[in-house]
Amino acid sequence: MNQLVRNAVASTVVCVVFVLGGCSAGGAGETSGGSTSTPGAVEVKEELLTVDMRIARSLLDPDGTLTDDAIVAAASEKGFAAVVDGDVVVYTMTKPQRDEMLADMRSSAQTAVDEMIADDSNSVTGVEFDDTMTSFRVAVDATRFSQLESFLVLAFYLQGALYQQFAGVAQDNVDVKVDFVDDATGEVLHSGSYQEMQKNLGQQ
Repeated sequence: MNQLVRNAVASTVVCVVFVLGGCSAGGAGETSGGSTSTPGAVEVKEELLTVDMRIARSLLDPDGTLTDDAIVAAASEKGFAAVVDGDVVVYTMTKPQRDEMLADMRSSAQTAVDEMIADDSNSVTGVEFDDTMTSFRVAVDATRFSQLESFLVLAFYLQGALYQQFAGVAQDNVDVKVDFVDDATGEVLHSGSYQEMQKNLGQQ
């Protein structure tokens, strides 16, 4: 079980790195015309079209290891602004920067999924998720599937919730549904949702 949890957290970290670390090569330093510039420099017309996103800090820093200054500095290095407001981090960036981040997060999630499928220590044989990262369908070898593998949904919950927050979905409206299905019959073996998890945590 501990290994499954570690794998789930590791795959989520890949997505968080794009938020607090660095995006793909070029990143925010590229203008819409494709030419490079110094970090944070954007065309004037893009600079006027900024968006604010309120992100739950628990999604950005699940382990609670980052300081406010570290979060703000990481955003600044990537060319946009961040303000820590209690349990929320408010990011301000241009629309092209936001679109690039969302694309990178989807790519990061797919990479994590591919690594999960290639890992013979679990029963996962395939994973599909929609463009809005609200639904994950996890195909498994039913003869090997264990209920302990339900811990893998932690990664999908956090990846999907983080993506939706940056896409502009309000925290209370964020939800991610995960179905584990028999890859031979399509039978649903286990289901869960981000909202259910949040509700259960609140009752503890």
